[in-house]
Amino acid sequence: IILPSACALSAVLASGCAASGDSEQPQPAFVGMPNPFIEVSDLKGAAELAGFPVSFEGACSGKSVIRVIKGSLAEIICLKGDDELYRVRKGAGTLDVSGDYNEYRNKEEKKAGERAITLKGNDGKSWSLASWHDGGYSYSVSPSSPMSGKDILSLADTLR
Repeated sequence: IILPSACALSAVLASGCAASGDSEQPQPAFVGMPNPFIEVSDLKGAAELAGFPVSFEGACSGKSVIRVIKGSLAEIICLKGDDELYRVRKGAGTLDVSGDYNEYRNKEEKKAGERAITLKGNDGKSWSLASWHDGGYSYSVSPSSPMSGKDILSLADTLR
């Protein structure tokens, strides 16, 4: 009498284990942070969405992508073919808008026109980031490869 009961219990437990292992519950899809950028076709559209003037004329000599975070930031990504050369950002306020949180060995203050520009890089000769504040706005230039001081300051001087 004990033997059949033990076998029956063993069969029930084994089938329960097999059933739970065979029927996987669907897992929810990973949901990350949504992309806050909205791509626009021109600087006028960028200014309308950003809520402030966007004067990046002359920032790119070729192909570009213009994106906005509504009410806070405008960005133009300058391209050579499909490769990014650099990106320029403008945002309301005085916070850093570069999105670059790297540590750099070198940091210098230079002038571009009347504005003080902070340059950051690793070799003291070429620069991976330029940032500044002017007229209630923050700006940055982030090249994909370090730029000479002359080139990055010249670019910074054209931006308003």
